[in-house]
Amino acid sequence: MNLERMQEFTRTLIGIDSVTGNEAQAARWLAQTLQERGMRVRSFDLGSGRCNLLATWSAESPRILFNTHFDTVPQQYGPFEDAERIYGRGACDTHGVLGAQLEAMQDLHESGVASLGLLLVVGEETVHDGALHAGSCNEIREPDILIVGEPTENKLMTSQKGRLKAELLVYGVEGHSGYPELFDSAVEKLSFFLQKIWQAPWLKRDSSEGNTVNVVLTHAGGADNQVPPFASARLMFRCAEPCEDVKRQFLDLLQQAEAGLAQPKSSRPHYELKWDPAQNDPVTNLCTLAGFETASAAYNTDIAYFGWQKCKTFLLGPGSILQAHRDWNPNDWQQGEWILKREQVRGVELYKQLVQSAGL
Repeated sequence: MNLERMQEFTRTLIGIDSVTGNEAQAARWLAQTLQERGMRVRSFDLGSGRCNLLATWSAESPRILFNTHFDTVPQQYGPFEDAERIYGRGACDTHGVLGAQLEAMQDLHESGVASLGLLLVVGEETVHDGALHAGSCNEIREPDILIVGEPTENKLMTSQKGRLKAELLVYGVEGHSGYPELFDSAVEKLSFFLQKIWQAPWLKRDSSEGNTVNVVLTHAGGADNQVPPFASARLMFRCAEPCEDVKRQFLDLLQQAEAGLAQPKSSRPHYELKWDPAQNDPVTNLCTLAGFETASAAYNTDIAYFGWQKCKTFLLGPGSILQAHRDWNPNDWQQGEWILKREQVRGVELYKQLVQSAGL
């Protein structure tokens, strides 16, 4: 393992803006870097300069396929480092993970392990279009072993939650705010619905206990002196049960909540619910190995979107998901995104151990 090379790779990639939709520059740098390491690199165009990359040391389809995504959430910042950590957007999700994967692959290749490949995809942070493209691409064969890199604190995940998204639109009647009794505030109504959602016993406040929901307000009124006629929120469910079951429970919840409202003051209904068609159920058949710590992922990855059913799938990586998606605080880098250098080193060793133990 070349520690200096791995850390330099991580810092450089952090310094490239690779926010979802803007991955082109990172893809070019990655392709060049992988070629300089002696790998054959194939690019798969997704449009707008975005692409997936498949890197191998041979012309054959890899039987052992490492994978991660190289897009990040906004906004790009860093890199910065101290004696213990590397900081910046993507440090743990997942540029630091990729650095460890690549270093492990290099060691395995040099020790004679054959049929290794690295699949890098875009779009994981939004609509998983990179994974969907890779899974349906005839030029990318389903491997025998798939090793997906995410920040799992170097634990093998036994399962991951599903994902379900929706938009809740709420309607009222606008009017002068001096006479609220004559009109119908959509913001008050949305607040009423959200309170019912947060109080639902089947929606939990603890990631280990079941289904959870995150709410993002997208519209909540306009002028200060107008009773708002429209309000909306986006909902993301982390599903511990099939998405269709979550949908049924949620529709029942909204209907029961609606019964507590007065009749609408207009011809429009109280609310409208729009489900995002991109959804996936929990993945409960991830592989584990003796001697590895295990846990369950309360989040979603690209695994469900590849659509591969036969391969042994492992989910493992250095870094903590609790550091992911955190924004930059220039006065305290530890409040942002980071990865511990020693955990990245440990990740390299675990990736090599996994390949050597999994067998073909």
